[in-house]
Amino acid sequence: MKKIITVLIVLSIFLEDCFSQSQRDLYNNSIKAYEAKNYSEFLQLTKQLDSIRPMHPTFTYNLAIAYALQQQTDNAVLQLKKAILMNAKTAFEDDADFQSIKETEAFKSLSAFKQKQLDVVATSQKAITLSEKALHPESVLYLSKTKTWLASSIRKRKIVSFDEKTGKCSDWLTAENILAVFALKPDAKEEFLWVATSAIPEMENYSETVKGKAEILKVNIKTKKIVNRYSLEGNHVFGDIYVTKNNKVFISDSDKPIIYTIENDALAVWLSMENTAFNLQGITMNREEDMLFIADYLKGIAVIKTANKEVNWLHFPKDATSKGIDGLVYAKNSLFAVQNGVSPIRITQLKLNSSHTKITNFKVLDNNRPEFDEPALLTLVKDKLYFFANSPWKAYDKNGVLDESKVTNPELYFLKL
Repeated sequence: MKKIITVLIVLSIFLEDCFSQSQRDLYNNSIKAYEAKNYSEFLQLTKQLDSIRPMHPTFTYNLAIAYALQQQTDNAVLQLKKAILMNAKTAFEDDADFQSIKETEAFKSLSAFKQKQLDVVATSQKAITLSEKALHPESVLYLSKTKTWLASSIRKRKIVSFDEKTGKCSDWLTAENILAVFALKPDAKEEFLWVATSAIPEMENYSETVKGKAEILKVNIKTKKIVNRYSLEGNHVFGDIYVTKNNKVFISDSDKPIIYTIENDALAVWLSMENTAFNLQGITMNREEDMLFIADYLKGIAVIKTANKEVNWLHFPKDATSKGIDGLVYAKNSLFAVQNGVSPIRITQLKLNSSHTKITNFKVLDNNRPEFDEPALLTLVKDKLYFFANSPWKAYDKNGVLDESKVTNPELYFLKL
């Protein structure tokens, strides 16, 4: 069981940070049951862990082992497929815990399945390279009225405009008290720009005094002046926003799984998902704006009816994974998702049924491209989706200090629908 052994120390730290004492005990007891060769109890405890914290690489892999030790080949292979879809480099072939099922055709087929996940799929195309190297853009936006391209900056705590032909950047909105800038969305008439900002260590001049603060800015596009601020103190990360045709603003909080709204000039909780979600990311709506889609980084995509706030989770096809979705955009009766929490990184189209309650088909549009190093948010401009392909999250140390030798200039890509 090398997988369990190699991650045990790291995982214990993770559990300390994220789980309650009872859940840590559950994991430790599962390991004790495994070591005592009490495999029926190991299976029972690991199934409980998987239900509490779905799509965790170690828990999923351990569940595959638990099924294999009970000679439940189909269930073991199913869990291994999930693990491979999360990380196509998952090393399972020589694990002795799968000895009892290694000669089955189902297990043998996994090697080819694993290799297929590493295939390069290249659909999107490079549009331009920006001139400001350490910008660290999270999102891109096009203002059609003024024909202006904008990019948000995590690192520099600002918004820049850039020339679509040369990539030359110019400051569009700067101020001393702006936090790291995540998402940008205009209102329907492009009179105001709504800006999601949050305090994170990766931004320049970060201070513990603003730790956990998140703020939505309302900016007059014509004057480039901040006309209002909507702030929350505590532990919040405003990661994405959606603005309806009637100028209602929906906001996803990545720290606490809560959806906020701004309406009638007031910030308020619209829906708490603290009992069902983990880490909220991209947020979008259908054309009629009666269905809201929100990505959970660990769990998948929730569909919420705006009339009664009824929540349902989309069921993903067997050869697709729901994990690691960041950017999310609705277009052409499909959801387009950036999955940067899996390896390799991919961009996926999820075709929906007419009622938007089921995924009827999926297609991988980009996969395992060496130029993709954590793309994030998507923006729809006419019939094209735009995104930055190389956000330098991996170039920061544990204190949020950026190693610019590991950074390349931001590259903007587009995907024609």
